[in-house]
Amino acid sequence: MDRMVEQKFVEKVLQHQGNRLLKNQGRALYVKARFRSGRLEKVRSVSVSGGDDLSGELVFSHVDYERFLDMKRVIQMKNGRTRRRTGYKIHNRFVYGHFLAIAKQLSVGFTESVRDKIRAELKAE
Repeated sequence: MDRMVEQKFVEKVLQHQGNRLLKNQGRALYVKARFRSGRLEKVRSVSVSGGDDLSGELVFSHVDYERFLDMKRVIQMKNGRTRRRTGYKIHNRFVYGHFLAIAKQLSVGFTESVRDKIRAELKAE
């Protein structure tokens, strides 16, 4: 029973942080990267799968070019000068920020009260 409780906790943490990632990044996409097709926003998805052990997997799917929009780039101007542009900051900030939140929640978030709550949910099912 304890193994099931721990697995359920891992799944809940991953699902919660995945949904937060989509919501928070969606806000940033709306503000910073208003492109015409809307593909950047529509194609994103999160899926969570649990393993046999305490392992769980959070898969964040997005368009490939999203990572390139994050990068700094140098623009060659017509007068021969170069100009540096910062990226949109719509990928790494959110992915790594939520990765750290997942690590913190998994390391210190599994308290006795959380364990009892999940155990009660499993008994109710």
